[in-house]
Amino acid sequence: MQRGLVRNKYSVFIILLFVFGSGEVLAVDGLYFNAINSRYLGLAGAGYALGGSPVDVALNPANLSLVKGKKLEFGLGASLIQNRYRDRFQDPNPELVYENDKTTNVVGPGPYIAFKLPVTENINYGVTFYVPGGASGGVDKITRNTPTGESVNQWADVNLPGPLGNSKQIKESNSNTFAVFKLVNGLSVKLGNLSLGGSVELAYGTQKLNQKYYDITGNIEIPGQGYYYESSKNAFALGGILGANYSFSDSFRIAYAYQSHVGIPLNGGYNIGTNDPNYYRKTGVSYTFDLPEKHVLGFAFGPENLKFALDFVYTNYGSYLRKANQTLEDPWLPTPLGKTGSADAHLNFRDQWAVILGVEYKASTSWILRGGYSYNSPLVKSNALGGTTGGFFSLTDIVSAGFSYLFDSWSLDLAVSYNIPRKTIEGGKGTDWDLSHAVGNVGNANLTGYSYNARAGIPSFNIGAVKSFD
Repeated sequence: MQRGLVRNKYSVFIILLFVFGSGEVLAVDGLYFNAINSRYLGLAGAGYALGGSPVDVALNPANLSLVKGKKLEFGLGASLIQNRYRDRFQDPNPELVYENDKTTNVVGPGPYIAFKLPVTENINYGVTFYVPGGASGGVDKITRNTPTGESVNQWADVNLPGPLGNSKQIKESNSNTFAVFKLVNGLSVKLGNLSLGGSVELAYGTQKLNQKYYDITGNIEIPGQGYYYESSKNAFALGGILGANYSFSDSFRIAYAYQSHVGIPLNGGYNIGTNDPNYYRKTGVSYTFDLPEKHVLGFAFGPENLKFALDFVYTNYGSYLRKANQTLEDPWLPTPLGKTGSADAHLNFRDQWAVILGVEYKASTSWILRGGYSYNSPLVKSNALGGTTGGFFSLTDIVSAGFSYLFDSWSLDLAVSYNIPRKTIEGGKGTDWDLSHAVGNVGNANLTGYSYNARAGIPSFNIGAVKSFD
Protein backbone atom coordinates (compact mmCIF):
# COMPACT_ATOMS: atom_id res chain seq x y z
CA MET A 1 0.00 0.00 0.00
CA GLN A 2 2.94 2.35 0.57
CA ARG A 3 4.29 2.10 -2.97
CA GLY A 4 1.82 4.55 -4.48
CA LEU A 5 2.24 7.06 -1.68
CA VAL A 6 5.94 7.10 -0.87
CA ARG A 7 7.92 9.85 -2.59
CA ASN A 8 10.53 12.41 -1.80
CA LYS A 9 9.41 14.77 0.97
CA TYR A 10 9.97 17.80 -1.24
CA SER A 11 7.62 16.71 -4.02
CA VAL A 12 4.75 18.83 -2.72
CA PHE A 13 7.09 21.82 -2.76
CA ILE A 14 7.39 21.26 -6.49
CA ILE A 15 3.62 21.03 -6.79
CA LEU A 16 3.30 24.43 -5.16
CA LEU A 17 6.02 25.91 -7.32
CA PHE A 18 3.84 25.07 -10.29
CA VAL A 19 1.43 27.75 -9.15
CA PHE A 20 4.09 30.06 -10.54
CA GLY A 21 5.20 27.61 -13.21
CA SER A 22 6.77 28.04 -16.60
CA GLY A 23 3.44 28.36 -18.29
CA GLU A 24 2.38 31.46 -16.46
CA VAL A 25 2.07 34.79 -18.20
CA LEU A 26 3.70 37.74 -16.47
CA ALA A 27 5.28 41.06 -17.04
CA VAL A 28 5.71 44.31 -15.15
CA ASP A 29 5.07 42.90 -11.69
CA GLY A 30 5.67 39.22 -12.24
CA LEU A 31 2.19 37.71 -12.43
CA TYR A 32 0.25 39.66 -15.03
CA PHE A 33 0.27 40.70 -18.67
CA ASN A 34 2.15 43.92 -19.40
CA ALA A 35 -1.20 45.64 -19.97
CA ILE A 36 -4.87 44.83 -20.40
CA ASN A 37 -5.42 46.54 -23.74
CA SER A 38 -3.49 47.49 -26.84
CA ARG A 39 -3.16 51.17 -26.00
CA TYR A 40 -1.48 50.63 -22.65
CA LEU A 41 0.67 47.78 -23.97
CA GLY A 42 2.10 50.23 -26.51
CA LEU A 43 3.03 52.42 -23.54
CA ALA A 44 4.76 49.48 -21.76
CA GLY A 45 1.98 49.45 -19.17
CA ALA A 46 1.93 53.17 -18.33
CA GLY A 47 -1.34 55.09 -18.20
CA TYR A 48 -2.58 55.29 -14.60
CA ALA A 49 -2.69 59.09 -14.87
CA LEU A 50 -3.05 59.35 -18.65
CA GLY A 51 -6.33 57.42 -18.72
CA GLY A 52 -8.95 57.67 -21.43
CA SER A 53 -9.80 53.98 -22.02
CA PRO A 54 -12.83 51.97 -20.81
CA VAL A 55 -10.47 49.43 -19.18
CA ASP A 56 -9.52 52.16 -16.68
CA VAL A 57 -12.21 50.67 -14.43
CA ALA A 58 -9.74 47.84 -13.67
CA LEU A 59 -6.68 50.10 -13.33
CA ASN A 60 -7.62 53.51 -11.96
CA PRO A 61 -11.43 53.89 -11.93
CA ALA A 62 -11.13 57.64 -11.33
CA ASN A 63 -9.97 57.93 -14.94
CA LEU A 64 -13.42 56.92 -16.21
CA SER A 65 -14.19 60.62 -15.96
CA LEU A 66 -11.61 61.22 -18.71
CA VAL A 67 -13.53 59.04 -21.19
CA LYS A 68 -16.17 61.08 -23.00
CA GLY A 69 -19.54 59.52 -23.83
CA LYS A 70 -20.31 55.83 -24.32
CA LYS A 71 -17.48 53.57 -25.43
CA LEU A 72 -17.10 49.87 -26.08
CA GLU A 73 -13.62 48.34 -26.15
CA PHE A 74 -12.58 44.76 -26.89
CA GLY A 75 -9.54 42.86 -28.06
CA LEU A 76 -7.10 40.02 -27.58
CA GLY A 77 -3.64 40.01 -26.09
CA ALA A 78 -1.16 37.16 -25.98
CA SER A 79 2.33 36.47 -24.67
CA LEU A 80 4.80 33.90 -25.94
CA ILE A 81 6.92 32.62 -23.08
CA GLN A 82 10.29 31.48 -24.43
CA ASN A 83 12.00 29.67 -21.58
CA ARG A 84 15.27 27.76 -21.56
CA TYR A 85 15.89 25.44 -18.60
CA ARG A 86 19.19 23.65 -18.01
CA ASP A 87 20.47 21.46 -15.22
CA ARG A 88 23.08 18.80 -14.54
CA PHE A 89 24.12 16.40 -11.82
CA GLN A 90 27.77 15.48 -11.22
CA ASP A 91 28.75 12.57 -9.03
CA PRO A 92 31.68 10.13 -8.67
CA ASN A 93 29.21 7.41 -9.63
CA PRO A 94 28.74 7.67 -13.43
CA GLU A 95 25.32 6.03 -13.11
CA LEU A 96 24.06 9.20 -11.44
CA VAL A 97 25.48 11.77 -13.87
CA TYR A 98 23.08 13.53 -16.25
CA GLU A 99 22.40 16.83 -18.02
CA ASN A 100 19.24 18.52 -19.41
CA ASP A 101 18.79 21.41 -21.80
CA LYS A 102 15.13 22.11 -22.54
CA THR A 103 13.54 24.98 -24.46
CA THR A 104 9.80 25.60 -24.30
CA ASN A 105 7.49 28.03 -26.06
CA VAL A 106 4.08 28.60 -24.50
CA VAL A 107 1.36 30.99 -25.66
CA GLY A 108 -0.90 32.64 -23.08
CA PRO A 109 -4.03 34.41 -24.42
CA GLY A 110 -5.61 37.44 -22.76
CA PRO A 111 -9.02 38.49 -24.16
CA TYR A 112 -10.80 41.54 -22.80
CA ILE A 113 -14.01 43.53 -23.25
CA ALA A 114 -14.97 46.79 -21.51
CA PHE A 115 -17.84 49.24 -21.60
CA LYS A 116 -18.04 52.79 -20.25
CA LEU A 117 -21.32 54.63 -19.72
CA PRO A 118 -21.99 58.17 -18.39
CA VAL A 119 -24.56 58.12 -15.58
CA THR A 120 -24.76 61.87 -15.01
CA GLU A 121 -22.60 64.78 -16.08
CA ASN A 122 -20.14 64.06 -13.25
CA ILE A 123 -20.62 60.32 -12.64
CA ASN A 124 -19.42 57.57 -14.97
CA TYR A 125 -19.80 53.80 -14.82
CA GLY A 126 -17.48 51.17 -16.24
CA VAL A 127 -17.39 47.38 -16.48
CA THR A 128 -14.78 45.04 -17.89
CA PHE A 129 -14.10 41.34 -18.16
CA TYR A 130 -10.51 40.31 -18.81
CA VAL A 131 -7.83 37.69 -18.19
CA PRO A 132 -4.93 39.20 -16.21
CA GLY A 133 -2.74 36.09 -16.59
CA GLY A 134 -2.60 32.41 -17.27
CA ALA A 135 -1.27 29.77 -19.65
CA SER A 136 -0.19 26.17 -19.86
CA GLY A 137 3.33 24.80 -19.57
CA GLY A 138 5.84 22.74 -17.65
CA VAL A 139 8.83 20.51 -18.33
CA ASP A 140 8.57 17.34 -20.37
CA LYS A 141 10.59 14.19 -19.71
CA ILE A 142 13.73 15.68 -18.19
CA THR A 143 16.30 13.17 -17.01
CA ARG A 144 16.84 12.90 -13.27
CA ASN A 145 17.90 10.37 -10.66
CA THR A 146 15.32 8.50 -8.66
CA PRO A 147 14.45 10.48 -5.51
CA THR A 148 16.40 8.01 -3.35
CA GLY A 149 19.29 7.32 -5.70
CA GLU A 150 18.29 3.65 -5.81
CA SER A 151 17.39 1.68 -8.89
CA VAL A 152 13.95 2.20 -10.40
CA ASN A 153 12.79 -1.20 -9.15
CA GLN A 154 14.05 -0.53 -5.62
CA TRP A 155 12.69 3.02 -5.42
CA ALA A 156 9.23 2.35 -6.88
CA ASP A 157 8.88 -1.30 -5.84
CA VAL A 158 8.25 -2.40 -9.42
CA ASN A 159 9.63 -5.11 -11.68
CA LEU A 160 10.74 -3.44 -14.87
CA PRO A 161 12.93 -5.71 -16.99
CA GLY A 162 16.73 -5.61 -17.22
CA PRO A 163 18.45 -2.24 -17.59
CA LEU A 164 15.17 -0.33 -17.28
CA GLY A 165 14.56 -1.57 -13.76
CA ASN A 166 18.23 -1.50 -12.74
CA SER A 167 18.79 2.07 -13.92
CA LYS A 168 19.04 4.75 -11.25
CA GLN A 169 17.66 7.35 -13.59
CA ILE A 170 14.14 8.20 -14.73
CA LYS A 171 12.31 10.78 -16.80
CA GLU A 172 10.17 13.40 -15.07
CA SER A 173 7.27 15.32 -16.65
CA ASN A 174 5.22 18.09 -15.10
CA SER A 175 2.39 20.13 -16.57
CA ASN A 176 0.54 23.15 -15.28
CA THR A 177 -2.55 24.95 -16.50
CA PHE A 178 -3.37 28.09 -14.56
CA ALA A 179 -5.56 31.13 -15.22
CA VAL A 180 -7.20 34.06 -13.45
CA PHE A 181 -10.34 35.78 -14.76
CA LYS A 182 -11.71 39.08 -13.50
CA LEU A 183 -15.05 40.88 -13.79
CA VAL A 184 -14.77 44.49 -12.60
CA ASN A 185 -17.49 47.11 -12.01
CA GLY A 186 -16.72 50.66 -10.94
CA LEU A 187 -17.74 54.31 -10.74
CA SER A 188 -15.97 57.63 -10.96
CA VAL A 189 -17.13 60.95 -9.55
CA LYS A 190 -15.78 64.23 -10.89
CA LEU A 191 -15.45 67.10 -8.38
CA GLY A 192 -14.00 70.02 -10.28
CA ASN A 193 -10.40 69.17 -11.16
CA LEU A 194 -10.46 66.12 -8.88
CA SER A 195 -11.87 62.73 -9.83
CA LEU A 196 -12.37 59.86 -7.41
CA GLY A 197 -13.20 56.29 -8.31
CA GLY A 198 -13.79 52.86 -6.87
CA SER A 199 -14.27 49.38 -8.34
CA VAL A 200 -15.24 45.96 -7.09
CA GLU A 201 -13.59 43.03 -8.83
CA LEU A 202 -14.75 39.43 -8.83
CA ALA A 203 -11.79 37.12 -9.43
CA TYR A 204 -11.95 33.49 -10.45
CA GLY A 205 -8.99 31.13 -10.55
CA THR A 206 -8.48 27.68 -11.97
CA GLN A 207 -5.53 25.33 -11.92
CA LYS A 208 -4.63 21.80 -12.99
CA LEU A 209 -1.35 20.06 -12.24
CA ASN A 210 0.01 16.75 -13.43
CA GLN A 211 3.23 14.93 -12.63
CA LYS A 212 4.46 11.68 -14.11
CA TYR A 213 7.60 9.55 -13.83
CA TYR A 214 8.81 7.33 -16.66
CA ASP A 215 11.61 4.84 -17.16
CA ILE A 216 14.81 6.25 -18.62
CA THR A 217 13.57 5.74 -22.18
CA GLY A 218 10.49 7.86 -21.47
CA ASN A 219 8.15 5.16 -22.79
CA ILE A 220 6.92 3.36 -19.66
CA GLU A 221 5.10 5.33 -16.97
CA ILE A 222 6.17 4.16 -13.50
CA PRO A 223 3.12 2.64 -11.77
CA GLY A 224 1.80 4.33 -8.65
CA GLN A 225 4.04 7.39 -8.86
CA GLY A 226 1.92 9.95 -10.69
CA TYR A 227 -0.51 12.54 -9.37
CA TYR A 228 -3.16 14.88 -10.70
CA TYR A 229 -4.42 18.03 -8.97
CA GLU A 230 -7.39 20.18 -9.93
CA SER A 231 -8.83 23.17 -8.11
CA SER A 232 -12.52 23.26 -7.29
CA LYS A 233 -15.14 25.10 -9.35
CA ASN A 234 -15.79 27.55 -6.50
CA ALA A 235 -12.51 29.48 -6.66
CA PHE A 236 -14.08 32.95 -6.45
CA ALA A 237 -12.83 35.92 -4.47
CA LEU A 238 -13.58 39.64 -4.16
CA GLY A 239 -11.15 42.51 -4.41
CA GLY A 240 -11.27 46.27 -4.73
CA ILE A 241 -9.61 49.18 -6.50
CA LEU A 242 -9.51 52.80 -5.36
CA GLY A 243 -8.21 55.66 -7.46
CA ALA A 244 -7.90 59.39 -7.79
CA ASN A 245 -6.64 61.89 -10.33
CA TYR A 246 -6.17 65.63 -10.22
CA SER A 247 -5.73 67.90 -13.23
CA PHE A 248 -3.52 70.91 -12.54
CA SER A 249 -3.98 72.00 -16.15
CA ASP A 250 -4.76 70.56 -19.56
CA SER A 251 -1.13 69.52 -19.83
CA PHE A 252 -0.40 68.11 -16.37
CA ARG A 253 -2.24 65.52 -14.28
CA ILE A 254 -1.31 63.38 -11.27
CA ALA A 255 -3.00 60.16 -10.13
CA TYR A 256 -2.89 57.43 -7.50
CA ALA A 257 -4.40 53.94 -7.58
CA TYR A 258 -4.55 51.14 -5.03
CA GLN A 259 -5.44 47.55 -5.84
CA SER A 260 -6.24 45.32 -2.89
CA HIS A 261 -4.90 41.87 -2.15
CA VAL A 262 -7.10 39.03 -3.41
CA GLY A 263 -6.90 35.53 -1.95
CA ILE A 264 -8.34 33.01 -4.41
CA PRO A 265 -9.35 29.72 -2.73
CA LEU A 266 -7.81 27.07 -4.97
CA ASN A 267 -9.12 24.27 -2.78
CA GLY A 268 -9.37 21.05 -4.69
CA GLY A 269 -8.08 17.52 -4.63
CA TYR A 270 -5.13 15.28 -5.43
CA ASN A 271 -5.35 11.93 -7.17
CA ILE A 272 -2.27 9.91 -6.26
CA GLY A 273 -0.99 6.93 -8.23
CA THR A 274 -3.33 7.82 -11.08
CA ASN A 275 -2.02 5.15 -13.46
CA ASP A 276 -2.30 2.24 -11.01
CA PRO A 277 -5.73 1.33 -9.58
CA ASN A 278 -4.09 -0.82 -6.90
CA TYR A 279 -2.41 2.21 -5.32
CA TYR A 280 -4.84 4.98 -6.20
CA ARG A 281 -5.56 7.49 -3.45
CA LYS A 282 -7.53 10.73 -3.38
CA THR A 283 -7.38 13.53 -0.84
CA GLY A 284 -8.78 17.03 -0.57
CA VAL A 285 -6.54 20.08 -0.40
CA SER A 286 -7.00 23.51 1.14
CA TYR A 287 -4.95 26.22 -0.52
CA THR A 288 -5.23 29.97 -1.14
CA PHE A 289 -3.51 31.67 -4.06
CA ASP A 290 -2.60 35.26 -3.17
CA LEU A 291 -2.63 38.06 -5.71
CA PRO A 292 -0.66 40.83 -3.96
CA GLU A 293 -1.71 44.40 -3.38
CA LYS A 294 -0.39 47.16 -5.61
CA HIS A 295 0.20 50.92 -5.32
CA VAL A 296 0.70 53.18 -8.34
CA LEU A 297 1.63 56.87 -8.48
CA GLY A 298 1.21 58.26 -11.98
CA PHE A 299 1.87 61.45 -13.90
CA ALA A 300 0.64 62.60 -17.31
CA PHE A 301 2.03 65.68 -18.99
CA GLY A 302 2.48 67.30 -22.37
CA PRO A 303 0.42 69.13 -25.03
CA GLU A 304 -2.60 67.55 -26.69
CA ASN A 305 -0.66 65.97 -29.56
CA LEU A 306 2.28 64.70 -27.47
CA LYS A 307 1.48 63.07 -24.14
CA PHE A 308 3.91 61.47 -21.70
CA ALA A 309 2.89 58.96 -19.02
CA LEU A 310 5.16 58.21 -16.07
CA ASP A 311 4.14 55.59 -13.48
CA PHE A 312 5.84 54.37 -10.31
CA VAL A 313 4.56 50.95 -9.24
CA TYR A 314 5.02 49.11 -5.94
CA THR A 315 3.71 45.54 -5.60
CA ASN A 316 3.79 43.92 -2.17
CA TYR A 317 4.76 40.37 -3.08
CA GLY A 318 6.88 39.88 0.03
CA SER A 319 3.90 39.86 2.40
CA TYR A 320 2.00 37.21 0.46
CA LEU A 321 4.31 35.01 -1.58
CA ARG A 322 7.36 34.27 0.52
CA LYS A 323 5.83 30.93 1.36
CA ALA A 324 2.84 28.94 0.15
CA ASN A 325 1.02 26.28 2.11
CA GLN A 326 -1.27 23.42 1.17
CA THR A 327 -3.24 21.62 3.85
CA LEU A 328 -4.29 18.09 2.98
CA GLU A 329 -7.38 16.41 4.37
CA ASP A 330 -5.45 13.16 4.74
CA PRO A 331 -1.86 13.10 6.07
CA TRP A 332 -0.37 11.08 3.21
CA LEU A 333 2.85 13.06 2.76
CA PRO A 334 5.76 11.13 4.34
CA THR A 335 8.73 12.93 5.90
CA PRO A 336 11.62 11.73 8.10
CA LEU A 337 9.44 12.68 11.07
CA GLY A 338 6.42 10.78 9.79
CA LYS A 339 3.53 11.50 7.49
CA THR A 340 2.07 14.98 7.44
CA GLY A 341 -0.97 16.72 6.03
CA SER A 342 0.72 20.10 5.66
CA ALA A 343 3.39 21.17 3.21
CA ASP A 344 5.18 24.47 2.74
CA ALA A 345 6.81 25.80 -0.42
CA HIS A 346 9.46 28.45 0.00
CA LEU A 347 8.75 30.84 -2.87
CA ASN A 348 10.86 33.72 -1.51
CA PHE A 349 9.24 36.40 -3.67
CA ARG A 350 10.36 39.95 -2.91
CA ASP A 351 8.53 43.25 -3.07
CA GLN A 352 8.90 44.79 -6.50
CA TRP A 353 9.30 48.34 -7.77
CA ALA A 354 8.75 49.46 -11.34
CA VAL A 355 9.24 52.69 -13.27
CA ILE A 356 7.32 52.98 -16.55
CA LEU A 357 7.58 55.72 -19.16
CA GLY A 358 5.29 55.88 -22.17
CA VAL A 359 4.82 58.43 -24.93
CA GLU A 360 1.78 58.93 -27.16
CA TYR A 361 2.08 61.06 -30.30
CA LYS A 362 -0.89 62.12 -32.40
CA ALA A 363 0.69 62.20 -35.84
CA SER A 364 -2.53 63.16 -37.66
CA THR A 365 -6.28 62.98 -37.30
CA SER A 366 -6.09 59.28 -38.24
CA TRP A 367 -2.87 58.01 -36.65
CA ILE A 368 -1.60 57.84 -33.06
CA LEU A 369 1.86 56.38 -32.38
CA ARG A 370 3.08 54.99 -29.06
CA GLY A 371 6.24 53.74 -27.41
CA GLY A 372 7.33 52.80 -23.91
CA TYR A 373 9.94 51.40 -21.56
CA SER A 374 9.62 49.80 -18.14
CA TYR A 375 12.26 48.89 -15.59
CA ASN A 376 11.32 46.43 -12.85
CA SER A 377 13.34 45.40 -9.83
CA PRO A 378 14.05 41.64 -9.79
CA LEU A 379 11.17 39.73 -8.26
CA VAL A 380 13.29 36.80 -7.15
CA LYS A 381 16.91 35.82 -6.65
CA SER A 382 18.42 32.39 -6.98
CA ASN A 383 16.83 31.32 -3.68
CA ALA A 384 13.42 31.30 -5.37
CA LEU A 385 14.30 29.75 -8.72
CA GLY A 386 12.82 26.38 -9.57
CA GLY A 387 12.98 24.22 -12.61
CA THR A 388 9.38 25.02 -13.41
CA THR A 389 9.38 28.68 -12.46
CA GLY A 390 11.79 29.33 -15.31
CA GLY A 391 13.87 32.46 -15.69
CA PHE A 392 11.08 34.90 -16.39
CA PHE A 393 10.65 36.12 -12.80
CA SER A 394 14.07 37.72 -13.21
CA LEU A 395 13.01 39.90 -16.16
CA THR A 396 13.64 43.58 -15.52
CA ASP A 397 13.30 45.41 -18.86
CA ILE A 398 10.30 45.86 -21.15
CA VAL A 399 10.25 47.80 -24.43
CA SER A 400 7.08 48.38 -26.42
CA ALA A 401 5.57 50.12 -29.45
CA GLY A 402 2.09 50.50 -30.90
CA PHE A 403 -0.32 52.59 -32.91
CA SER A 404 -4.00 53.42 -33.38
CA TYR A 405 -5.82 54.06 -36.63
CA LEU A 406 -8.93 56.21 -36.26
CA PHE A 407 -11.81 56.15 -38.74
CA ASP A 408 -15.49 57.09 -38.41
CA SER A 409 -16.40 56.23 -34.79
CA TRP A 410 -13.79 53.47 -34.50
CA SER A 411 -10.22 53.16 -33.30
CA LEU A 412 -8.20 50.11 -34.37
CA ASP A 413 -5.28 49.51 -31.98
CA LEU A 414 -2.18 47.34 -32.24
CA ALA A 415 0.85 46.98 -29.95
CA VAL A 416 3.83 44.73 -29.28
CA SER A 417 6.26 44.47 -26.36
CA TYR A 418 9.29 42.43 -25.43
CA ASN A 419 10.60 41.45 -22.01
CA ILE A 420 14.35 41.48 -22.52
CA PRO A 421 16.18 38.45 -21.01
CA ARG A 422 19.28 40.21 -19.73
CA LYS A 423 20.83 37.28 -17.88
CA THR A 424 20.65 33.64 -16.97
CA ILE A 425 19.59 33.03 -13.37
CA GLU A 426 21.51 30.34 -11.50
CA GLY A 427 19.48 28.27 -9.08
CA GLY A 428 20.44 28.56 -5.45
CA LYS A 429 21.46 25.83 -3.06
CA GLY A 430 18.90 24.70 -0.54
CA THR A 431 15.86 25.68 -2.63
CA ASP A 432 12.90 23.34 -2.82
CA TRP A 433 13.77 22.39 -6.39
CA ASP A 434 17.45 21.85 -5.56
CA LEU A 435 16.71 19.63 -2.57
CA SER A 436 14.25 17.53 -4.55
CA HIS A 437 16.81 16.80 -7.28
CA ALA A 438 20.17 16.87 -5.49
CA VAL A 439 20.17 13.24 -4.38
CA GLY A 440 22.65 10.40 -4.53
CA ASN A 441 23.35 7.07 -2.92
CA VAL A 442 21.10 6.19 -0.02
CA GLY A 443 22.67 7.39 3.21
CA ASN A 444 25.23 9.45 1.33
CA ALA A 445 23.27 12.12 -0.52
CA ASN A 446 25.20 14.41 -2.86
CA LEU A 447 23.83 17.89 -2.09
CA THR A 448 26.48 19.80 -4.06
CA GLY A 449 26.55 17.95 -7.37
CA TYR A 450 23.30 19.37 -8.70
CA SER A 451 23.10 22.76 -10.48
CA TYR A 452 20.45 24.41 -12.62
CA ASN A 453 19.66 27.71 -14.34
CA ALA A 454 17.01 29.35 -16.49
CA ARG A 455 16.61 32.19 -18.96
CA ALA A 456 13.48 33.58 -20.60
CA GLY A 457 12.18 36.14 -23.05
CA ILE A 458 8.54 37.12 -23.53
CA PRO A 459 7.33 38.83 -26.70
CA SER A 460 3.72 40.02 -26.40
CA PHE A 461 1.16 41.51 -28.73
CA ASN A 462 -2.31 42.98 -28.46
CA ILE A 463 -4.91 43.88 -31.05
CA GLY A 464 -8.07 45.73 -30.11
CA ALA A 465 -10.77 48.15 -31.13
CA VAL A 466 -12.77 50.96 -29.53
CA LYS A 467 -16.25 52.00 -30.66
CA SER A 468 -17.62 55.44 -29.68
CA PHE A 469 -21.39 55.86 -29.55
CA ASP A 470 -21.59 59.64 -29.06
